[in-house]
Amino acid sequence: MKNLERKKLSKMLADLNAPRASGTAYSVATVLPVLFSFAFLTFIAITGLAKGDYGSSDWFLYASFLIPEIAFVCVVFFFIKSGQVTVKETFKGARLKYFVLAIVLQIGLLSLSELNTWFLRLLGGIGYDEQAILIPSMDGFGFVGVLLVIAVFPAVFEEIVFRGLILKGLKECKEIVAVLICGALFALYHQKPEQTVYQFCCGVAFALVALRSGSILPTVVAHFLNNAWILTMSKFSLSLDSIYVPFLCFSALCLVGSLAYLLFFDKTEKTGNLKTSNEKTVIKDFLIYGAIGISVCALSWILALISGL
Repeated sequence: MKNLERKKLSKMLADLNAPRASGTAYSVATVLPVLFSFAFLTFIAITGLAKGDYGSSDWFLYASFLIPEIAFVCVVFFFIKSGQVTVKETFKGARLKYFVLAIVLQIGLLSLSELNTWFLRLLGGIGYDEQAILIPSMDGFGFVGVLLVIAVFPAVFEEIVFRGLILKGLKECKEIVAVLICGALFALYHQKPEQTVYQFCCGVAFALVALRSGSILPTVVAHFLNNAWILTMSKFSLSLDSIYVPFLCFSALCLVGSLAYLLFFDKTEKTGNLKTSNEKTVIKDFLIYGAIGISVCALSWILALISGL
């Protein structure tokens, strides 16, 4: 019976066109973690594990970070099984210059810290307090475990889903439309008001690199470096205060330079600039099938904002 249900699901996915399949990917990738989290919380409540200050315990925090990645693995598995995407297509290689560009671009994105600070002040104007993100202990080998669940796994699986499955269905749109939608959905997925601007910029930048390179591998590297940088700075209590202005200038130059090259000098065929006469239909199909996921994330974002007031 279960095998029959899986076959029906695979057939349903296989019958969808690219925009609908991508919209479905977003909905499933955002709803599945909610269902898994509910099942997990129910389990620990029934078994008596939910006692004391369990919410800040390492085992609970590891589970909290792993649940979305497990959900992403399930999404990727079913989409590969349905034939919507292949392993070869997913891990297609890229030219070396795109790895270099992705790294330089990621360094450049760090200059947006001031923009993020401005947005936090804007939220603070309505009474919002930035919510601390709890992570497992990084003492000793704990740092390796935290790197895996916060840097390695998200870099791989989020890129497969967002710059792979989701972006694929938007390739018939104008490049600017595709990257903006992908960036907006990426920011919304994280459901954290204080991270909205930075995550949007990262999502747009990663989508642009993925479209130009025709591969998610450069963005996997950039995504990993972004998360690993933040964790490393926290682990070793490092600060850039003494060189803040020079670093900010250098980072801004990296951002402007890498974007200028990608937008104006990159001669590679633009895989994401295949605008057709049915662009509106593509966007409509994508948004209709992604509506459930968009609604769930938007509601979570609003609730997070309210809880911080």
